Amino acid sequence: MTATIRFSDPPALPRPAAHYSMTAEVAGAARWLFVSGQLPVAPDGSVPDSLADQAALVIAHLRAALAHGGMDEGNIVKLTTYLTTREARAPWQAARDAWLAGRVPPASTQVIVAGLADPRCAIEVELIAAA
Repeated sequence: MTATIRFSDPPALPRPAAHYSMTAEVAGAARWLFVSGQLPVAPDGSVPDSLADQAALVIAHLRAALAHGGMDEGNIVKLTTYLTTREARAPWQAARDAWLAGRVPPASTQVIVAGLADPRCAIEVELIAAA
């Protein structure tokens, strides 16, 4: 059985402030994948200096996690993003929008936080996917 994911923006809710859907309904999911928060830490332990490069590395990690679970971007139900600065918002959203271009955007929450587990990082993203 394959999951069907229906994204919508109910008329009783305000329009999304960015490129995301207000709701995600999953029917028939046989498998769920919960990906822990991914930080922009390279295999050698380094963290990119630029926010755009941090966003790109987080997306690379998320892609790898999805592939490991036999899924891709079309299986994403929900993204949760933690940013340590408002300046990270535009680079993250640009990278996310490019990554998910051509797809109905998943449900999403974005939060500005005081810090992450690794203080060198400005972006952390977790996701939920279904197949």
